[in-house]
Amino acid sequence: MTRVSILTPSYNQAQFLPATIDSVLSQDYPEIEYLIVDGGSSDGSRAVLEAIRDPRVRWVSEKDKGQANALNKGLQAATGDILTFINSDDRLLPGAVRFAVEHFAAHPETDLLHGDCEAIDTDGRHLHVLTSAPLDLAAWLTGRHPNVHQPGTFWRRRLTDRIGLFDEGMHYSFDGDYWVRAVLAGLRLDYVPGERAQYRFHETSKTVSQTDRFYDDWLRIVDKVFSDPAAGEALRSIRPEMESFAAWHYGKLMWRCRQYDRARPLLRQAGRSPRVVRRLLSRVMLLETYTGTRLTMTVANLFRRLGGYDVGGLHW
Repeated sequence: MTRVSILTPSYNQAQFLPATIDSVLSQDYPEIEYLIVDGGSSDGSRAVLEAIRDPRVRWVSEKDKGQANALNKGLQAATGDILTFINSDDRLLPGAVRFAVEHFAAHPETDLLHGDCEAIDTDGRHLHVLTSAPLDLAAWLTGRHPNVHQPGTFWRRRLTDRIGLFDEGMHYSFDGDYWVRAVLAGLRLDYVPGERAQYRFHETSKTVSQTDRFYDDWLRIVDKVFSDPAAGEALRSIRPEMESFAAWHYGKLMWRCRQYDRARPLLRQAGRSPRVVRRLLSRVMLLETYTGTRLTMTVANLFRRLGGYDVGGLHW
């Protein structure tokens, strides 16, 4: 029977860690190896780990160099032929592991499987579904493609053997970097619709509390793409569009989080975009950071009514 190694990096997530552990150990596929790498938490996480009596679990609690470093420790210790990781505030949905094993068995050419993801709040209540699609790298890098959502993504060990470990120089978008490296290496990524994991939004999650840091990692990904000979001239030619999208996407997120000092230079850059809606909304957002007016959603809703633009879309 194919062994599946599931990794959980964790640091001070005692509030959510038990639910994550339960979502893994309650899977209906028996051949699971579960490795939890805790970064020396001080919030009671160690007590949660010490209470585990399941022989499928191995854990360590020690200082590390960040989430990517913790994952790499797990990857180096894992013995499974199929790999995945689930963060300590997220959850696998029932049947997720069995689905992945069966998909890989039916598709021996597939290197990575990804799908959709259910967004939940602090208390585990449903918010919405985060959909994905078959990955088009150029479209993804320019914001014309939904994300490859990490929760519920599984890959074969041969992928890690081919492209190596996570980049420990990144602390926020190392998963996106991993998917890009897999594509540039010519590996096959399969998108199969459906939610197989839950992604939790809460005030202390990095996605919510440290939005500005993701931008720096994104720029590293872009630089990597252009330094990789496998990228090709067609991909390199869209660098200005990639940088424009990054400025718009992260400028908008920082504006929403009221991180105005970081948002302003990005909104100025996005305000020079050839895309009319993106250009105008960036300028309105920039104005708001100085005046405190609330015009952006009014203008965005006007564009939506007139032209069918998605107010929440990333492709403006």
